[in-house]
Amino acid sequence: MILDAFLHSLNCVAILIILGSAGYITAHLGWYDDKSSALIAKLVTFMSLPAYLFSSVMQNLTHDELLGLVPQLVVPFCSIATGFLLSLVIVRFGHINVVHKGIFSSAFTCSNNMFIGVPVALALFGEEALIPTLFYFFANTTFFWTIGNFLEARDGALATHVKPQPIFSLDTLKRVFSPPFCGFLLAMFFVAIDWRPPEFLMTSAKYMGGITSPLALIFIGLMLYTIGIRNIRFTNDLLWVFAGRFVISPLVCLALSIVFPISPLFAKVYVIQAALPCITQIAVLAKHHHADAKFATTCVAGTTLGCLVALPIWMIILTTLGQH
Repeated sequence: MILDAFLHSLNCVAILIILGSAGYITAHLGWYDDKSSALIAKLVTFMSLPAYLFSSVMQNLTHDELLGLVPQLVVPFCSIATGFLLSLVIVRFGHINVVHKGIFSSAFTCSNNMFIGVPVALALFGEEALIPTLFYFFANTTFFWTIGNFLEARDGALATHVKPQPIFSLDTLKRVFSPPFCGFLLAMFFVAIDWRPPEFLMTSAKYMGGITSPLALIFIGLMLYTIGIRNIRFTNDLLWVFAGRFVISPLVCLALSIVFPISPLFAKVYVIQAALPCITQIAVLAKHHHADAKFATTCVAGTTLGCLVALPIWMIILTTLGQH
């Protein structure tokens, strides 16, 4: 069983490497400029991912199942909240540079659940992993676009000597209700009222959603090339981010999965989602708020590469625990 889990996780890592390499190599060949790379991100964020989340929820969840799964949301929300509180402790006692302490907390707490989480979960656990992945996505995106957004804005305000925006504002509300989140919520609403859209709409959404995983992973490879792997420097702050992403966050999630009565599949998926790289948008927000964008992009690039080692290890741990 342990060997099977290791080989299966290596298979998933190989998929990530191959599709990510496609983006990295084509970027090296000069296929993309700023407009074309932005186009790929927009296609995923505004079209394919919302369609994928919508069609997948509609296909994999029924009204009765939805009501029974609501308690399963406790673990991802508590896990992310606990991770955030621990990041504040580390900021205080871990000698984290005050210039990017907000970015640090966001990188420490929030995973790349949108671009990497979905394809990884499907590769490791199959279609049945989609619902717990979306539940983690719900908690992850809610935290990031409220508290995480505010913390990065505060970093930028410190650097530019301006007043930071409040946590809850119209701009924050727009960011929370992003197209992928709206696609997820719309599907949940239709499931809750037990209504299914016409088949031609469902088929169209399924076809559009089918390009999500390859496009997202190609974009990750493109981004790694743009950032430059050679530019990654393992500073004290980055090492703490690695600890948060690959050790502390999944351990917290695993402990909460034992405390709260949730299904074994949900527990495994939650732990894997907690052990993913930093959310990509920390770099986008850092640039937007005039904060330390270099540290943010280094966190994204470094942890994206680090997950290639962390994922097989966590699959072995989960498989070993599942035998006891």
